[in-house]
Amino acid sequence: MIYQAKIIFIFIALLVANVSFSQKLIVNSQDPNRPIFKAFPVSKISEKSEDLLKVFMVQDGIISETALLGDYSQIKDTVFFKPYFALGSGLLFNAYFYSENDTIQNEYKTQPVIFNRSKGVTVKEIYPRTNKIYKNILTFHVEFSEPMEQNELAFKFINVYDENKVIVPHVWYNKSRWINDKILILMIHPGRVKNGVSYFEDLGELFKEGKKYFLEINDKLRPHDPTSKLKPYIKEFQIISASTSIPKFLQNKMNSPKIKTFDKLRLQFDKPMDFYSILNGVHIKVYNTDEEVEGNFEAGSNDCEWYFVPTNSWNHKEYTLLFNKYVSDLSGNNLVKSFETKSIKSSYTNFIVKKIDFKTQ
Repeated sequence: MIYQAKIIFIFIALLVANVSFSQKLIVNSQDPNRPIFKAFPVSKISEKSEDLLKVFMVQDGIISETALLGDYSQIKDTVFFKPYFALGSGLLFNAYFYSENDTIQNEYKTQPVIFNRSKGVTVKEIYPRTNKIYKNILTFHVEFSEPMEQNELAFKFINVYDENKVIVPHVWYNKSRWINDKILILMIHPGRVKNGVSYFEDLGELFKEGKKYFLEINDKLRPHDPTSKLKPYIKEFQIISASTSIPKFLQNKMNSPKIKTFDKLRLQFDKPMDFYSILNGVHIKVYNTDEEVEGNFEAGSNDCEWYFVPTNSWNHKEYTLLFNKYVSDLSGNNLVKSFETKSIKSSYTNFIVKKIDFKTQ
């Protein structure tokens, strides 16, 4: 009888262990600031990967309401997630695997910040860099010289003034997003620039064509280093007519990098492009494979020109340049559809909107 009881106990213990440990969420931190999150096994292969695995930043004990953006892939019963950009140093993240019967959680911390105390924190660049801004611009991007606190209320410390130095009210969408700890996305409320939205109609037009404005980054934005202080910065710009046409990629301006080199790949458009849309929307793969080429994007001489800098040398003869639906100009017009378009076409639903094969020299 005692023997049978032991057998039953062992069976129950194994059953509980199987339920508890059969599903896992692990982190490959070979690249510490751009780790790969791996969840398995997935009970329903048909479910969307982004619904099964999500990663959120945790700041001051509060979990962000917005999940990180990144690339999802699924191989058999395993879901992979890799953030689009480096996560930044000294940060905490919670990852969640939403399985059929339970939610698996894993915590991930990036490496501590190494502060550069030899110089103050400054605004390194504001995108777009041009001082001629479309009336219906949607976003500005602020790049800082040192890591910042990724505060979702950062927009409250950034003002827009008209040429009479009067604050323009209700400019920003009420949540700030960060590409990483050095790049802040400032989103203009779409209701202030898109026609037919009640928010726009109630407050009137945001910018007036031909007028000058000032974008002020004040020193209340806090650097990650508590002993540092941000130096205030002001960008002056003039408003030009709204952009309503779709941008064009100028393929004839594209260069052919030399094989076995780290040559930059030049990408040229016929109008200024949104900084984040280039980072998020342009990818390069080895021809006829799913092997993505790792690298970074650099701004060229103007907002129309961009360069892809590969992490490793160009080791293949042929590659494919991919543009997804997020690649857009400063006013949200993408490569196939303008921001104001209300009609629906099948091409508008495609994730990849343009492919270009190119060869190395």
